[in-house]
Amino acid sequence: MITSLTQFASEAAHGESTGGIAALGIDLKAFIFQLITFVAVLLFLRKFVYHKLVDTLEQRRSAVIGSLEAAKQAAEDLGKAEEKVSKLLAEARKESADIVATAHKEAAAMLEEAETKSRKKAEAIVAEARTQLDGDILKARTQLQKETKALVAQATEKIIGQKLNGAADEKLIEQALKEAK
Repeated sequence: MITSLTQFASEAAHGESTGGIAALGIDLKAFIFQLITFVAVLLFLRKFVYHKLVDTLEQRRSAVIGSLEAAKQAAEDLGKAEEKVSKLLAEARKESADIVATAHKEAAAMLEEAETKSRKKAEAIVAEARTQLDGDILKARTQLQKETKALVAQATEKIIGQKLNGAADEKLIEQALKEAK
């Protein structure tokens, strides 16, 4: 700072003009040289650097905006997907409940059908047993009648003391059985 003051004082002493820019201690030639250098650097930066810098910043801005839009779209898609999943789950629950209800109905129908078949089979077995029992009873009665007739014939023979012929025995036994009933 002292050198600036001494320079200013020496210029004033040499008789240079004390008005204008020189009064402020600014050298006009240096100022013009610095101004030309500044403009040259500005034009150089504008031609080679600023366009690339602005393009890079614009690309980054576009990428950020694109990312934000993609994130917003992804959030909307996620919301739609969650809604769709909840609807599908509700439908699946309903379908499973319907399937279970149908299975219960089918199981009940199958059980009822099996019970019906079992009853019919049991009734058929009972009917067959009754038929067979009735046949056995009829055979036993027939056999018993034959044996009874034979016994009555023997008893009559002993009582009467003589043997009658087969037709006469039959007739006498029939008459005795009718009277016994």
